[in-house]
Amino acid sequence: MTNPFPNIIPITRSVPQSESSERAAISCLLQNFELLNAMTWPDDLFFTQAHRTILAAIRELHEKGVRTDFFAVQSLLERKGQLDEVGGMHGLMELQDVMPTGDPGTAAWHRQTLAAAARYRGALQTVRKAEGEFARQEGDIAAVSLTLSEIAAQGETVRETTHDLLHKILNEMESTEPVEAFGTGLRELDEVTTGGVKRGELLTIAAPTSGGKSILLVQLALRAIEAGKSVVFFSLEMPAKQVASRILSSMCGFNVNVLKYVDRSDNTNEQVTAFSRRFSELSRMSLQIESGYSEIEQIDSAARELVAKGKADFIVVDYVQLVHLRALGSNETREQHVSEITKRLKALALQLNIGVATASQLNDEGKLRESRAIAHHSDHVWFICPSEQGPNIVINKNREGERGTIVPVAMHGACSRFVPRALK
Repeated sequence: MTNPFPNIIPITRSVPQSESSERAAISCLLQNFELLNAMTWPDDLFFTQAHRTILAAIRELHEKGVRTDFFAVQSLLERKGQLDEVGGMHGLMELQDVMPTGDPGTAAWHRQTLAAAARYRGALQTVRKAEGEFARQEGDIAAVSLTLSEIAAQGETVRETTHDLLHKILNEMESTEPVEAFGTGLRELDEVTTGGVKRGELLTIAAPTSGGKSILLVQLALRAIEAGKSVVFFSLEMPAKQVASRILSSMCGFNVNVLKYVDRSDNTNEQVTAFSRRFSELSRMSLQIESGYSEIEQIDSAARELVAKGKADFIVVDYVQLVHLRALGSNETREQHVSEITKRLKALALQLNIGVATASQLNDEGKLRESRAIAHHSDHVWFICPSEQGPNIVINKNREGERGTIVPVAMHGACSRFVPRALK
């Protein structure tokens, strides 16, 4: 029969999957074959056939006791005529480079994401299989219900009881210790946010171009390391040396680059003395600056590795629009990617129990650029808004406190610092 509507493209029903976690998991396996011993990797974790083919090759080599490495996988796929199925040598190497390491913690996190998608695929398949019978008021509802219950039971989530949660709340109320938070040093701003960003929370700072996003992120990072916390600063806009220079400038209260033209052996020069003291202090603080990453998978893996080593209490990602997820698929938009990236940053904060701060550009309409979901996934959203008197920090979102508060500030760009500004 001729299609009466030739210009209408049929809609393909979507299937639950996580392409980014599939790629990340395969990358970890290609770099660390011992992951096959550490955790199970059933075929149905992966939706993409190419990933299943690679997994089967890794498993075959491992089961035969062959010393396995990346080139052994490549060789086996070539012998079986399957290398083209996975995108050839280039595709295989591209997959290996998705993650910087085969860290077990990172692999386990992505495996959990894949397991959740696989459970939903199983549930969807069960429902679709019974759909026709149900429409005719036929079929075994009890059997379908049992199958769905069995699929749900496959989850690996450890749940706290209400009793446990209530005791945690009571312990916090009775504790005389202040709640740990990562603040800015701006008294009014920190008071409104009850100290600043807490562990498990994501902060997004939004401003127009050159509006002070990086300056406020630097200020947050500096306050954290001064408080004895370990900070990792992922800079996608500036080289690591420039970030370090800004932090030093903020500590010194002047642009340290002016010292290029000063005799630094002059001990009578106050700026030289201040620089020497602050330089020594910063060198002893727990700060790591990374400027070589641009993919969310790389940031995710590095963060998990550093947290596992006790080297990350607070993470800064500057800034979200410069982070890449992967090449856009035919049915994907950049807005969806930015949403997924922000969601991954929130997951890092929650799962690793750390504070995370990032920044977002504002568009010409004064809204978050590319995705409103940035605000949905963030616990705090602060806008830096220009005015005739000077910039204001506006609390656009504050999950457990007041919002709409306006904090007047002055921006000292030369020394990367915001200070309070008195209202006239």
